Formats: sequence, C-alpha cells, structure tokens
Amino acid sequence: MAYTACPAPASRESHQNAQNTLSIVATMLRPSHLTAALNSLSDRYSRFVEIRRQRRTLMSLSDAQLLDIGLTRADAEEEYRQSFRLL
Repeated sequence: MAYTACPAPASRESHQNAQNTLSIVATMLRPSHLTAALNSLSDRYSRFVEIRRQRRTLMSLSDAQLLDIGLTRADAEEEYRQSFRLL
C-alpha cells in the first residue's frame, strides 16, 4: 500500500464546500444584501398586518352588509380563520 502527500478527494470536496458556504455567508452579510433581506422581511410583515386588519374588519360587518358584498357569515368566518394559517 502506497501513501501519498495528496489529501484524499473527499477532504478536498469538504474543504471546497466549506469555502463555498463561507463565500455565500460573506455575500449575504454585505450591507446591500442585508438591507434587501430586511426590506423583504418588513414588506412581508406589513402585508401580514394588513391582511389581518382586513379580515377583522370583515368580521365586524353585519349580516346585511355581508350579503351586500355577496358573502355569508360562514364565508366571513372561514376567511377570518385563514388568518391563523399565516402565522
């Protein structure tokens, strides 16, 4: 059995994977990428809050008002229950 000074291919691959991971993390930590990620998160949260507000408003409508827009109380309650799926 002969020994060589070269590392085994598996160790080269794991080193390369580690380098790729570090490169990705470094890229994500750049101020422009971090700002974009925070903006995206903020937009998603704002949308979530707006949907919840609209669903609460829908629940506050009377049965007559719901019928005017073509919904029943059961439809409004089902829509309101979907708010909890967003969490």
